[in-house]
Amino acid sequence: MIVEAKVKACMITILRSLIVYISVVGGGVAGVGAAPPASPAAHAKRSITPEVMKPSTRLWHKTSAALTQYRSGNYQRSLELIEQGLAIDPKHLVLLGLQGMVLLELRDYPGALAAYQAYLAAGPRGTNRREAQKIVDNLRAVESTFLELALESGTGEVYLDSKTAGRFCLAAPGCRRAVLPGEYKVIVERPGFERWSRPLAIPRGRTTRLEVALTELPSRLTVRAAPDGARITIDGVAHDPAAPIPAGKHRIVASLAGHAEEPREVIAREGKPIELDLVLVPVVALRGVPPGAELSLDDRPVTLRDGGIPIPAGGHALVIRAPGFLDHRIAIPSERGADYQVAVELERVPAVAPRPQRTPPLPRSPGHDRFTGRRKLALAVSGAGLLALGTGVVLGVQSRRLDADTYALCEATSIPCIEAPDANALNLRARARARAANFAYGAAGGAAIAAALLWLTGATERRVTVTPRLGGVAGLDLDVRF
Repeated sequence: MIVEAKVKACMITILRSLIVYISVVGGGVAGVGAAPPASPAAHAKRSITPEVMKPSTRLWHKTSAALTQYRSGNYQRSLELIEQGLAIDPKHLVLLGLQGMVLLELRDYPGALAAYQAYLAAGPRGTNRREAQKIVDNLRAVESTFLELALESGTGEVYLDSKTAGRFCLAAPGCRRAVLPGEYKVIVERPGFERWSRPLAIPRGRTTRLEVALTELPSRLTVRAAPDGARITIDGVAHDPAAPIPAGKHRIVASLAGHAEEPREVIAREGKPIELDLVLVPVVALRGVPPGAELSLDDRPVTLRDGGIPIPAGGHALVIRAPGFLDHRIAIPSERGADYQVAVELERVPAVAPRPQRTPPLPRSPGHDRFTGRRKLALAVSGAGLLALGTGVVLGVQSRRLDADTYALCEATSIPCIEAPDANALNLRARARARAANFAYGAAGGAAIAAALLWLTGATERRVTVTPRLGGVAGLDLDVRF
């Protein structure tokens, strides 16, 4: 703070010179002396806008207004007016000096250093030059002295000493700016978080790092439960309406005798108020529900607890399913008294009658068992063999006719014949029919053999019955069936 105090002492000297300059040139400013003869109000009465004024007049107005805003603490507005005036005259000593003062108040030390260097380059003399040189010498420390701040998360506005001097920087989540060496009070603010502050000594020629963790503000919780008289707990502890809840996730539970608990999860953030409207559902007692029963209310499963289930207002359909019982459906009326209960009477599943025993089949006659499945297959195979035999006979007859037609065209192969091509074609057809006939005969023979085997092996199982006989002649009667 020693360096900053020296800079401000030099600024006061330059400021006095600026006030004297403006008073001499314009006849004074508000709070300094008499109003200048060519004030903005006088120009307005003559309908002369600032754009048509002489540059010197407009420059004086900008300088006077900038100084007034500076003395009132409106540094940003003063800086805007200074920049407008420097656009008219970039080397105006008064505006350059005032610009350095404003930037120092805004804690823009690199900008202030550049402004005072430009002020010296513009050629001030005497005391003003010496004081400006002192300011430049002290401000050179900002070329190697920095404050670096890092937030744990989010963003925050950083101030030095107080908020009146303006924001030092915006940490998002960090910032780094040049600063004069000295002792400061660092302030960090963020909406919804507790204000953070601590003293900090910043040495010359070093970067001072600072890590900040902001704490979220607690939130005000308002819970409205219906019906009245419900007990409200937060994380298992009774809720105190006058006490805010800390930031983070919380479990809110509303409970009332004869009603189901109404739980809710809320997240408190940045001190924002939380309002909850909870409606507790009355519990309807069920009597006669067998163990292991499944309940569904309006096709949604519900759990039986302490002999009852929560049923909201209005009409509903309750279905009860239990092993060994028929499904039972109960219509819950919309109008129910405080002592309303449901008596469950389930009907058991009717017992299944035993299946009657089958009587043994009557003994079959010998002729009935003659045509077994295998013998039926033998008959089918024999029929196929007869068909193959008939096919072979037909093909054989056709082969002999074609052969006869062949020799009718050409009697012998040793004698030249004009119709030899036709005869050869007939001969080829005759041979093809003969081969097909031979194949059919072979198939018929195979079918006959297969049918015979199937018939012989398809006889019914032999049955042997032995019966003892007593009397005049003793012995055994043997009954064999095929």
